[in-house]
Amino acid sequence: MTRMPLLALLFSAVAAASGDDGPRLAVRVERLATLEDGRVEACETTQLGSAGSSRAFTFWSTLGEAGSSESGQCGPGAFPESPGASQAPFLIQEVLAVVGWDSGTMDPGPVGTLQVNLTVTSRVSGTAVKDNRSIRLETGEEYFLPLGLEPGPRATLGVREVLLRIRAGWAEREGAIVYGTVAVAEAAPGSAILVDGGVAGTTGEDGNRLLPNIPVGQREIQIQGTSGSVSRTVVVVQGRTVLVMPGPADGGAPRPPTLTPMGKNPGGFEEYRRMRDGATMIRIPEGEFQMGNLETEGEPLPHTVHVSSFLMDKLPLTVGRYKRFAAATGRPLPPDPYWGVQEGAPVAFVRWEEAKAYCEWAGGRLPTEAEREKAARGTDGRMYPWGNEPPSPERAVFRRNWGAEGNDPAGIHPSGASPYGLLDTGGNMWEFCEDWWDAGYYETSPRRDPAGPKTGRAHVVKGGSWDSRPTVLSASSRNFAYLGYREGDFGFRCAAEPPPH
Repeated sequence: MTRMPLLALLFSAVAAASGDDGPRLAVRVERLATLEDGRVEACETTQLGSAGSSRAFTFWSTLGEAGSSESGQCGPGAFPESPGASQAPFLIQEVLAVVGWDSGTMDPGPVGTLQVNLTVTSRVSGTAVKDNRSIRLETGEEYFLPLGLEPGPRATLGVREVLLRIRAGWAEREGAIVYGTVAVAEAAPGSAILVDGGVAGTTGEDGNRLLPNIPVGQREIQIQGTSGSVSRTVVVVQGRTVLVMPGPADGGAPRPPTLTPMGKNPGGFEEYRRMRDGATMIRIPEGEFQMGNLETEGEPLPHTVHVSSFLMDKLPLTVGRYKRFAAATGRPLPPDPYWGVQEGAPVAFVRWEEAKAYCEWAGGRLPTEAEREKAARGTDGRMYPWGNEPPSPERAVFRRNWGAEGNDPAGIHPSGASPYGLLDTGGNMWEFCEDWWDAGYYETSPRRDPAGPKTGRAHVVKGGSWDSRPTVLSASSRNFAYLGYREGDFGFRCAAEPPPH
């Protein structure tokens, strides 16, 4: 028989809804292979299934199969094993994905998510490698999974890299149009707003206009005012808002930070103004500190870590600054927190990937866990950023009710400052770190500049939040956020390499 092409993808989908006539899931898998000559081969299959019961979605494709006259073939069905197939010198891949709806502990409102647990098995010449991932996807979002092929198999296949692009969401009725929202802000009053060349409305006397029914996908937004025309390319996502502002476009590409010295703060530590977004950064000096605290965590064991000098934001990233980033890059805004939007409050409901993208756009990066802990507690072994006294409402935001309270504006609790002058490093918001999470990492971590495990399913968050009990505000407390997780008490601040003295 004719062998089916090489990439076999097996999906199982489970969702919380019920009934054959109820909601349906749509699962889409695309294999992207970049060949040695730079060409990209793509193979994509989509399947629909009832969300009311367990259902297996299967996809197949081949890559590098000898004698195959066509490349990039794919379709529904399981990979048909045949004698010698597992030993053939080409890639065979099987993916198991369990899909279900999960809005998270703190549901952000109209944006539902799908929890996708992936088990990826890749086989080349009989050698199998497994990779487990847990991701959360909102409608219109996608996840790229690089396949970790060794140099030998890559050479055999004649490829530079192979990626899977995973998309899963609620299937719309046939012919239905899915919409998102575009918000135009800070434009001249009466400016015309064009979407893909057609007039969609005009701004009001305050220069703002909300357009709630824009079809999802990539759209060109033009703002035509008396002083000229501005064009932005944005991605519209269902249930989310894209902010468009006509100010000077600084582009979305990362670039080295432009820092203006501001002198020393009251603690004697140098401060800098990051020019792209106006954030204040503080230089944390090089040296050793004691990482970990048995009194609050019980484990892991405290250990001495040497951290090179770095810069850290004085405040957590605020809603106002994130809006500027979203407008510059055409990204949709995160869901609004249910306690209301305050420009000066720490941004909430951002994902780790979005936090990382912001820091790189601003000219920095996310801090490592070791950097985040040192910036919060200094070198004297204190438990909390402000010392060893227990948390109080004057020092920090914690133990808030789930309701209308949420976080506080950034930086309004100066008595809770860290030894270097950073604010809100204990309470208000958990903050993303660059490191992958591993509960036992301290047992094998290097003494100098530890950067976390090389891979994982979740990233470290530090600092506690407005929802935390008092002891969790300890500077050494560790928590984690699964890849793609969006939560109302997760935020971030940026780090960067310091300028030379």
